[in-house]
Amino acid sequence: MDNIDDDCSPPRTPVEQMKSPSDLYLVSPMAETREKIREITNLLFLPDDDGKYDYSEEDVGAEERRAKISRAMELYQSLNPADGSEGMLAVQMVGTHSAAVECLHRAAEVNQTPEAINMALNQAHKLMALYTKQLSALDKHRGKGQQKVTVEHVNVAPGGQAIVGNVETSRKIELDGK
Repeated sequence: MDNIDDDCSPPRTPVEQMKSPSDLYLVSPMAETREKIREITNLLFLPDDDGKYDYSEEDVGAEERRAKISRAMELYQSLNPADGSEGMLAVQMVGTHSAAVECLHRAAEVNQTPEAINMALNQAHKLMALYTKQLSALDKHRGKGQQKVTVEHVNVAPGGQAIVGNVETSRKIELDGK
């Protein structure tokens, strides 16, 4: 039986080759990539079929739409997600970034009332703070989070020595001229 790979269906595997029920959920890499693009695209502020945003009369067009999607995919790939958790967080981060930039664009539109500008800037500020938290969560998941040890009580026996302050060590090993 040949594998069939149209736009939406996964490749078909003969029943006798399936080892477990989870084999029913295997999808082709192309279908997985299309789904990732769809998921990220749904988070972006893109024009409708007429090439216009719902909140503006500005005509964006297909070329700019493709450029925005391409940029979003570039941002996603730059985060280099290593597993499912990182992938989900990376998608959220792309959406958060896109929404924050959109709020900044809306605040910069001409003929805005001071209240509308303030609202857009406040939303952008909240989204940028969220992005920072997401970036910290990604770093923490990857083990890059800063570790801090606080010592509250130190007992030094008579004749002993203690150091108070930051202590940094180097992993350099010096060779005796050899």
